[in-house]
Amino acid sequence: MIDWLMDVFATLGHPAAWHSFRRVYTLGLLDEGWRYAVFAPALWLVLHVLLKKRLAHRLIGDWPRRADLAREIAYSVATVGVFAAIAAVVLALVVSGHAEIYEDPRKHGLAWLVLSIPLLMIWHDAYFYWTHRLLHTRWLLRRVHFVHHRSRHPSPFAAYAFHPVEAFVNGQVMLLALLVVPLNGYVLVAFGMLEMLRAGFSHATVETMPRRFARHWFTGRFVTTTHHHLHHEAVHGNYALWFTWWDRWCGTERPEYLERFEKVTAPPARPAADGAGVIA
Repeated sequence: MIDWLMDVFATLGHPAAWHSFRRVYTLGLLDEGWRYAVFAPALWLVLHVLLKKRLAHRLIGDWPRRADLAREIAYSVATVGVFAAIAAVVLALVVSGHAEIYEDPRKHGLAWLVLSIPLLMIWHDAYFYWTHRLLHTRWLLRRVHFVHHRSRHPSPFAAYAFHPVEAFVNGQVMLLALLVVPLNGYVLVAFGMLEMLRAGFSHATVETMPRRFARHWFTGRFVTTTHHHLHHEAVHGNYALWFTWWDRWCGTERPEYLERFEKVTAPPARPAADGAGVIA
């Protein structure tokens, strides 16, 4: 660990190193930015515009305000910049031989290739849960994490809406993983897209999962939009990212979660002949 840090510091005084960093940073901006620029607006357009009336009965709280959208986009753009800098550090680790991103899917075996994405999800979930709990300590919540919580009813644009310090913390997930295990480049691309979709849906404000999803023995282990939305509403509880088990093991799942999920996924009421509403 100390050796590669010393290597990094030793190169900081070379103009060529800074030139290379600028090139890599620009590539990182494009790589991190395109996912946000494609998936966040696409989810917002589909769920909050095109299907807004059709999904109105699945609204968990209120629709986000325009001021919320503008703030979420501004902070997300800053987060992309932080993530790009971290990506440049990851590339430096790969070039120096301290981390490995490989191309040939067979290099470390097909079993590792297949298992790497679910294992990354498990690692990411554990890392996020405990750093999220840390960000909810009083000082960090007020000065750092509350930037994200300003969106009480978020939109998909809130996927990256972090204070730069929080963005830095969240951006360490892949760097730390690569210091321990080799990862395939295509796996990293696929995981990045999957994570962006998950973040967008978590902040969608409308529940898209079927009614029995949260109580099913298997799908109930996954975090839903309602699960994370309650975290934004109540500020505390429901800290998990991918799976519900950490919240359940640690007693931090909101007690109203299952009831609220079933309420927002209930069939819409249709008007009866006498004017009273009946469940469709």
